[in-house]
Amino acid sequence: MDTERTVAITGATLWGNRGAEAMLVTTIGQVRARRPDARIVIFSYFPRRDRALVRDPRVTVIGARPRDLVLRTFPFAVLAWLAGLLRLRWPDRLLPHPARALRRCDALLDISGISFADGREKFLPFNILLIWPALLLGVPVIKLAQALGPFKHPLTRLSARLFLPRCRHIYARGEVTAAHLRDLGLPAEKWSLAADIAFVYDPAYSLTEENEAQVNALAARLAELRAAGKTIVGLVPSSLVHTASAKAGRDYAGLFVQIIRDLGGPEMHFVVVPNATRQGSPSFANNDLAAIAALRERLIADLPGALGERVDIVDYDLNTAGSRRLFAQCDVIITSRFHGMISALTLGVPPVVIGWSHKYAEVLAEFGLERFAVDFADPKADVLSLARAALTERDAVRQQIAAHLEAVRASAAAQFACLDDLLA
Repeated sequence: MDTERTVAITGATLWGNRGAEAMLVTTIGQVRARRPDARIVIFSYFPRRDRALVRDPRVTVIGARPRDLVLRTFPFAVLAWLAGLLRLRWPDRLLPHPARALRRCDALLDISGISFADGREKFLPFNILLIWPALLLGVPVIKLAQALGPFKHPLTRLSARLFLPRCRHIYARGEVTAAHLRDLGLPAEKWSLAADIAFVYDPAYSLTEENEAQVNALAARLAELRAAGKTIVGLVPSSLVHTASAKAGRDYAGLFVQIIRDLGGPEMHFVVVPNATRQGSPSFANNDLAAIAALRERLIADLPGALGERVDIVDYDLNTAGSRRLFAQCDVIITSRFHGMISALTLGVPPVVIGWSHKYAEVLAEFGLERFAVDFADPKADVLSLARAALTERDAVRQQIAAHLEAVRASAAAQFACLDDLLA
């Protein structure tokens, strides 16, 4: 091919949120399906960790932490834009590495899971700075499938109206987001519906190797338990919901303990799997291991003997390929992580969701399964009854998932057609 192409990706990391990792490696895989020679630039808010994990020489990781964006990318993008107004080109050599690398890209793909949404006003500056430098530098911005809105708050609405119309295209991840974009008045030609990127994830896309021996050993143990007649229930806590529950005075760890205690008898086995991991960090941010540590303490106190007997716990880093090997052994998955739900659906495993946003129900609605989603703050939510229903009806639910999955996967794959012109 005569012209090398470079694609920048922002809004996700490899380390930390593994749903973001699934979207990131899938996006890279889809880019390379079109341009095998393409160079990839990942703008990461965990640049040091991501660089340590990546083994691909054609993938470059650049810092996109708030301080990087504020000090090294945005102001120099402004200078380059101002020079352009004077019909001058600001020299590349006078740009810091992040701004220089971004300027040389053929497209910026924003794969944030959720952005420009009411209730998340503190994240608006970050949402804006992820895309504004590219817009100033003339790099086309495409927002791949994500949740956006609602836009009722004045700051959210103003920000969305200023920046979303400037994107080359936006993919709404579900009908609720689509309704919010219509309410915003975004022209119909600027956006489309598309399913989540991770519906077309392939383990072959993985860029990392993390604790594979431990994952394989646990997957084999779960397979043996299933072969012996055990029913396997996957539990996927969320550090975000754990923190929000504590602020609301709710006992999140206690809910999982109740599920383990009351859901079934000796034929039941539980596996606790994180979908965001930062092994070695005590932080709850993008780190379900912290929430799992709290759950472990409650299990030891409230259900002595359950650990290792009825419950296995993953307390180490694992990537999407690893978590899906474990999820594939489950009969039902009870999750507070969005991409735990996506993994369940992709594998045909009935999910029960304890969530916090419209983004869960709008995806489940595509499978006719929205009744299996509850809000963690809803005092009337009966997770235990939903879990029992999912187990009782699991064969029918599997069939229902299978009936819709191919269309959902096709929807997810279709959004990458937007790259064809940019990478030609």
